[in-house]
Amino acid sequence: MICISINHKNSITETRERFALSDEEKEQFFRMAGECEDIGGCVLLMTCNRCEIYISGLNKIYREVENFFQKQKGIAREEFWKYAMRYEKKAAVKHLYQVVCGLESAVLGEVEIIRQVKLAYESAKTRQMTDGDLNVIFQSALQLAKEIADQSMMTRLPVSVGTLTTLDALRFCEGKEEPHILLVGAGGDIGSIILRDLMDADDRVRIVATSRKHKQYDLAFQDTEQVRWVHYDNRYEYLGWADVVISATSSPHYIFLEENVKKARREKPLCFIDLAIPRDVDEAIDKLEGCIVKNMDDIQALAKKNNEKKLTEAKKIALIIEDRVEEMEKTLAFRRFRDVFPEKMEQLEEKKASWLLYQLREHLDLEAFEQVIKSLEGES
Repeated sequence: MICISINHKNSITETRERFALSDEEKEQFFRMAGECEDIGGCVLLMTCNRCEIYISGLNKIYREVENFFQKQKGIAREEFWKYAMRYEKKAAVKHLYQVVCGLESAVLGEVEIIRQVKLAYESAKTRQMTDGDLNVIFQSALQLAKEIADQSMMTRLPVSVGTLTTLDALRFCEGKEEPHILLVGAGGDIGSIILRDLMDADDRVRIVATSRKHKQYDLAFQDTEQVRWVHYDNRYEYLGWADVVISATSSPHYIFLEENVKKARREKPLCFIDLAIPRDVDEAIDKLEGCIVKNMDDIQALAKKNNEKKLTEAKKIALIIEDRVEEMEKTLAFRRFRDVFPEKMEQLEEKKASWLLYQLREHLDLEAFEQVIKSLEGES
């Protein structure tokens, strides 16, 4: 397996949004991969912090990926590899395990990445874009991540993009008797998490939540004492009311423009927290008097401080991952032998176990051979 990664560790928000693939571009990539004989399968993982492509196939598929990004995104080969990191074979497997277990997240140990990886894998599998190796690797990685999420203290610490955003918004509203939050994209994946976190954090908070899906008869969008639902198109009408605007949509362009904000807002402090990739908020708004614009880079800076608390647990998880990667490499090696030399497998089935034991004695070092013997003794 090969992994190509553009993530928060090697690029800023502006760079990542250039590499991010829209739904239509994902379909185009899948079509390209399906037509390429050197590609056995691929999984596309796109989040606010990473653009990653996992591919089973030959090394020469790099040229196919380069050509795709140059044609679809206007990113030349030299610029592509300026930001993209590549992992191959065992390193690629290890990277995936670290990603899905939260060790590569901006918020260390965040469990939302498990759902995101699962959706990316299932999306590829539904399109018949995963081969045997990708299925085994991704299923194993997701199983390990679930075990760690259930057992590790690291994932139980209340630090995530949602909680960090909520705490930052409430800090800006400090001293206000009734904080007013405009949450744009509240019906989406990230937006719904933040809506829940805001409601749980302080019952004094009043939220105007927008969604393109908003319908009066839909129970998911019913008004409460804390939350009022409005249509996305009415978002500018509430800028004068809001203290903080949190935006988390999947729009391909700015949804808050400097000239429109200037007309709609009142003369009071207003904070925009932009969690979208590509960004929702025109960065020129930050120059308006009384306005502050924050994005994922600012949230990552907050996350960095919180990550220090989780480093001890992370080291334990890293050791578990090392063991699981070794086991996966053995599994993949066995699968390759079985698939490439099926006649050899048939011959082995016909031979006595003692023959295999003599072969192992000849080719393994003492420690490894003793482990085999102990394993056999345990079976008796």
